[in-house]
Amino acid sequence: MGRFRLLLMAVLGAVSLIAVGGSTASADESHFLLKFDSMTPVTGSAVGTPNDRGIIGGGLPWAITFGKGELTRDGKLHVRVKGLVIPVPPFNGTNPAAQFGATVSCLTPGIVNVSAPSLFNTGPSGVSCLTPGIVNVSAPSLFNTGPSGDATINTTVALPSNCMDPIVFVTSPGGAWFAMSNAEDDD
Repeated sequence: MGRFRLLLMAVLGAVSLIAVGGSTASADESHFLLKFDSMTPVTGSAVGTPNDRGIIGGGLPWAITFGKGELTRDGKLHVRVKGLVIPVPPFNGTNPAAQFGATVSCLTPGIVNVSAPSLFNTGPSGVSCLTPGIVNVSAPSLFNTGPSGDATINTTVALPSNCMDPIVFVTSPGGAWFAMSNAEDDD
């Protein structure tokens, strides 16, 4: 009987370790609110007009060679862009901005009003809620870039507690968007 108990305890211990290891892996996976491997630049009718999240598109069309990133549930944002440029004259494939910003837009059921520093754009460190259920949070700092339009954004944003369907925007220092994250199924 003693050996049976010992065997039973060993089996239960092994099963417990397997279960804990499995839950750790799934907890790590759920740490991310958003992961994306591509971005869409502002073009066409989006140029200079507010999108469905209330963020105004840049004043000229943009192009992007590469964009990817991730956003964690605690607001850590990492984005890499390459070749984020204006393809039309007078810029002809260069980026005129010295810095890029970042804005995270969340659908937030239940949040009706958050004060905004301006009507559509939030600018650095701004939070806005233009439509019930949408909160836009700008990164607290700007990120250096150059004529090639390459930049790495590493920051933390103060997300609302119920951020759903987030979209990440790479923006001008004033908050106009140049490129936005694509959902994984939009690639």
